[in-house]
Amino acid sequence: MTTGPKLRLGTSLVPGVLAVVLFAMMALITWNAGLGNMVGFPEGVSITAEIGYAMFDYTALQSGEMGMGNTEPFLFSFLLIAVVLDAALDASLVLAKREEAGEPVTALSTQSQSQSADSSAGAGTSPEAATDGGEDR
Repeated sequence: MTTGPKLRLGTSLVPGVLAVVLFAMMALITWNAGLGNMVGFPEGVSITAEIGYAMFDYTALQSGEMGMGNTEPFLFSFLLIAVVLDAALDASLVLAKREEAGEPVTALSTQSQSQSADSSAGAGTSPEAATDGGEDR
C-alpha cells in the first residue's frame, strides 16, 4: 500500500518560504503603487510611441499638440513587469539545471564512447552503428 506524500520540513522548506515572501512583497509593492485612476486617451495618440519616448527621454518628441504627458506610471509598470519576467526566467533556469553525481548535466548530453562500450559489451552488440538498416548480422 502506498502512503500519501509527506511534507519535508527543515532546510528544504526555506526556498519555498522565500519564494512566497518575495511574491507577497512584490504584490504589496504593486498594490500600494500610486498609479492613479484609469482615464481615457485622446483619439489619434499612439500610447506605445508615447511610452517609448518616455523610456528614452525624448521629451521633444513626446510633447506636442497630439502628445500625451505623464506616461511615467506606464513606464514604471512596464519596467516592473520586465523585472518580474526576468526573475522568473532566471528562476526557471536554476530549477531546470540537473546534476548527476555532483557534476552538471547538459540538456542533450550523451554518454562518452568508453562508457557506451563498457555498457554494451555485456549485451553482445558492438558500439559501432549498423549501416545495413539496423539489423545485427
